[in-house]
Amino acid sequence: MKIGILIREFNQLENWELKIFDEIQKDPSLEIALLIKDGRTQSENPNTRPKRFIRFLKSGNVSGKLLFKIITIIESKLFYKHKQTVNRNDVIQRLSKIPVIELKPTRKGFLDIFTKEDAEKVGQYNLDIILRHQFHIIRGDILTAAKYGIWSFHHADNSINRGSPAGFWEIVNKNPLVGVTLQQLTPELDGGLVIDKAFYSCFWSHIKNNQLILEKSYSLLMKNIKKLQQGKYEPVKSKVYYNRLYKSPGLFTALKYAAGFYYNLLKRACMAITARLGVRYDCWTLFIGSGNFYESVLYRLSPSEPPANSFWADPFLFNYKGEDYVFFEDYSYKTGKAKISCGKVVNNKVTEVREALKLSCHVSFPFIFEEDGQIYMMPETGGNKRLEIYRCVEFPGKWELYSTAFEGELLTDAVYYKDDNGARWLFLSKAVGIEDDLCSELEIYQIDSLKLNKITPHKLNPVIIDASRARNAGAFFNYDSMLIRPSQNNSRGKYGYALNLNRVDILTLEDYRETPLVTVEPNFKKGLSGIHHMHQISGKFVCDAAYKYKM
Repeated sequence: MKIGILIREFNQLENWELKIFDEIQKDPSLEIALLIKDGRTQSENPNTRPKRFIRFLKSGNVSGKLLFKIITIIESKLFYKHKQTVNRNDVIQRLSKIPVIELKPTRKGFLDIFTKEDAEKVGQYNLDIILRHQFHIIRGDILTAAKYGIWSFHHADNSINRGSPAGFWEIVNKNPLVGVTLQQLTPELDGGLVIDKAFYSCFWSHIKNNQLILEKSYSLLMKNIKKLQQGKYEPVKSKVYYNRLYKSPGLFTALKYAAGFYYNLLKRACMAITARLGVRYDCWTLFIGSGNFYESVLYRLSPSEPPANSFWADPFLFNYKGEDYVFFEDYSYKTGKAKISCGKVVNNKVTEVREALKLSCHVSFPFIFEEDGQIYMMPETGGNKRLEIYRCVEFPGKWELYSTAFEGELLTDAVYYKDDNGARWLFLSKAVGIEDDLCSELEIYQIDSLKLNKITPHKLNPVIIDASRARNAGAFFNYDSMLIRPSQNNSRGKYGYALNLNRVDILTLEDYRETPLVTVEPNFKKGLSGIHHMHQISGKFVCDAAYKYKM
C-alpha cells in the first residue's frame, strides 16, 4: 500500500507524528511513497511567525489566550513533561530519502485551495491514501488525488466537539471520555467521512489528555489501515453536530480551569499525607452472592472486609473437590505490592485466608482455570514484563511456572478462553508508547496451547480502542445462550469506575464484534467509588468494589 503525507518541515514534527511514520515504515506491506510540502515562499506562507502573531492580535480574546498559554506551559514543564517514544533523528533520516514535491495552494481565510494541476501531480504517484500533517482546511481536487482520499485526525469526538484545544473542553464540559476521530476529508470542516473513533478517559489535566490522544493516534490509524487492506473500508457520514465551534478559552474559563487543576493537585497532596496516617483510599472489597450476577440485586450483598492496611480485589472463584474458593489480589498499603491470597467461601463470606502465590513483583488478577485435569493460574505480573502461566502442584498454595510469552512487554488482565470449536484465545491489554495507559486498548491472540509455542495476533489488533469498555474485568461466562465478556469502564479519569457486561457476537482471527449490554456503576453501597471486576461460576458470583476511603 502506497501512502503519501502532507508534511511540515522535519524540525517542526512532533513526537506523535514521528511515531506514526515510524510504525508505517516498520510494516513491510506499507510504503511512504511521497512527501508533499508547502512550497509557498516566506511572503506567501500564511504560517510564518509574524503572520500568526498578527492573526492572534486580530482574533480577539487576547487576555484569555495569553493566560491559557501560560497555564499550559507551567503544566507541561512542571507536572506532565512530554515523553519521547521514538528516535527522532532515525525517523527523520529515513523520511529524508523519500521523494518530495512542493505545492502552492491559494490561501483564502482558513482555506488552502489546491488546483486541478496540483491533484494531477500527486495522482501520478498512484497513492492509496494521503495523511494530513500540514496545511489548513483543504479544498480542491487534491481531496480525491489518492484512491481512498486524504485521512486526517480530529483530536476529539467530532459528534460532540469540533474545534480546539484538543483535550481541554472535555474537562470544562465534564465529559467522561475524550475522543479521537479519524476521517476522510470532505469540504465540510471536521465533518468529513468518519473512518473510526477512539476514546480515552478524560482526566483533569489538559496536558495529560492532550499528550494521550496525540500519542495514541497511531493505534487508530494502523488499525484502520489493516481494515482497508482487508477490504473493510466503510467510512460513514458525520452525524448531526449540535454544539458550538470550540475555540481557545476566554479569561474566565481559563481561570476556572486553573482553579480546578490546582484544586486536584492539592487534593492529591492531602490524600498522600493522610494515607501515611493510615487512611486507605480506594479500598477494594469483595462481595459474594448466590445465583447469577446478571440478575443480581447488588445492594443486598454484604462485603467481606479485608484486614487493616490491605485491600482485596480481582477475585476469581474456583470449585475444588465440592468446595468453593476465591483467589484474589491481596494488596498491602505498607509495601505498595500485592500477592495472591485464597480463601474458602462459606455462607458467601471469605474465610480461612491463606497465601497462594507470592512473587518478587506485584501480582494480581489471578485468572484460575482447569484444563485436561490440571489447574492453572495466569496472574498479572507486570513487574516481570511478560505473560506467565503457573500450574498447580498442591492446591491451593503451591504453584510452578509452566509457560511464558510476550517477553519484555507490559501487559495486564489477560483472560484465556477456549471456544466451542476448540480454538484457544488470549484477551489482554498492553502498554504501548505511553506506559501509564493500560486501559484503552484490547488485543486478541490465538494460541496453540497453554505452552504458548505459537501465538497469532488478531488481524485487527487492537480490536477495541475505548477506555470505557476495552480492559478485561474477569473471565468469560455464559448467560441465556450468550457469551459474556466482562470489561472495565475506566472513564471520568477514574481507574475502575464501573463494570460492563458485553455480549460477544463474532470471534475469528479476521473479525471481532461485541455488543455492550449493561454498565454497573458503584451506587449499591454508600461510600463506593468504583467496581471493576466480577467472576461467575455455576450458582455463585463474586465482584469487587472500592470504598472511597476506609480508616
